[in-house]
Amino acid sequence: MKKKFRSVSDGVRLVGIARMKGSEEIIDFYFVHPKYGRVYAFTRKYTKGAYELVKCGIPVKNLLCVRSRDTMIMRLVKYLSNSMSYFMDEIEWMVAA
Repeated sequence: MKKKFRSVSDGVRLVGIARMKGSEEIIDFYFVHPKYGRVYAFTRKYTKGAYELVKCGIPVKNLLCVRSRDTMIMRLVKYLSNSMSYFMDEIEWMVAA
């Protein structure tokens, strides 16, 4: 895992909620913390494999380390790793205390 994301709290999970928009599969992603609740993160178009990965929630630290042959999963990992510095600045409970 990259050094800059080691400070992400262990309790923070990324959860995806699917919604259909025509023939596209759109997923709304939320950061969930057991103590602080849920915060909207972003919306993206993804495949069934990516939805299966996040529908029950996956710890953010684990997601940043995922390697897969599924292009959409790797796009999700790349997008999240590029956006993590923004999320860590905006959401105070993302950083481990």
